[in-house]
Amino acid sequence: MTIKKKLGLGVASAALGLSLIGGGTFAAFNDTATINNHFASGTLDLEVGSNAKRPISFDLSNMKPGDNVQRIFNLNNAGTLAIKEVLLNTTANAFEGNGKSTQEGFLSQFQINFMKVDTESTRHEPRGSIIKSGQKLTLADLVKGNISNKIDSKYLSEDGRINLAPLVTEDSARNGIPVEPKDTDAVFIEIEFVKNDERVAGPYSEYKQNIYMNNKVDFFFNLEATQWDGMHVDSHIKNGSINNGVQGSANGESQPNPVTKGEPKQGKEVTD
Repeated sequence: MTIKKKLGLGVASAALGLSLIGGGTFAAFNDTATINNHFASGTLDLEVGSNAKRPISFDLSNMKPGDNVQRIFNLNNAGTLAIKEVLLNTTANAFEGNGKSTQEGFLSQFQINFMKVDTESTRHEPRGSIIKSGQKLTLADLVKGNISNKIDSKYLSEDGRINLAPLVTEDSARNGIPVEPKDTDAVFIEIEFVKNDERVAGPYSEYKQNIYMNNKVDFFFNLEATQWDGMHVDSHIKNGSINNGVQGSANGESQPNPVTKGEPKQGKEVTD
């Protein structure tokens, strides 16, 4: 065999080797998989309604010292998330006096005789008294925020506001206002235009309260519903709703297992 033929065969063999290698790249197996995820936020929705079709506003005129008025209203959860607290702050404006009185002075004439909320008791009417025994609370106190020494600490939030949906009920599943079990919290208030018989300058002089005749003011009970603390969903918890049915103990100190659809609870507390 000549040198020329040997070289030619080598070139052909090389070409064949390249062809076999190239042909091997067309044969391969493949597989794919997808993990389906869905995240959706819930709604926090506080609805304030009348109790038994009674009025809920304190829209009254022509009052005199000694008059008092009661109001009852319901706090309903109209959302999908459990409500932890319903916090109250009171504001006032549009005061009209007679040149001798002030807004604070006028509001101080109105005493809160009682402010009661549901305690979910099964033994008696579910009314817990927010005002400490022996303390006097006025509309002026509420507007100024002068309440820390006058309100039972069970009904005070961390930031010092009154909580109308207490976290100290006898049925912990109904702490706050849950979605399940369905719950409605009632608030019962009585406000009195206190009568003061003090006179300006002794017997037969005019009453000191005369300066509050023909006074007017608008005051507002502003309510804020808050959510429960964030839940920790551990790796063994399967699909399902996580934010209802466990809110009574989700207080930042203990974290219960979420209730899952079609499954029993995994235990009293989720641990790492």
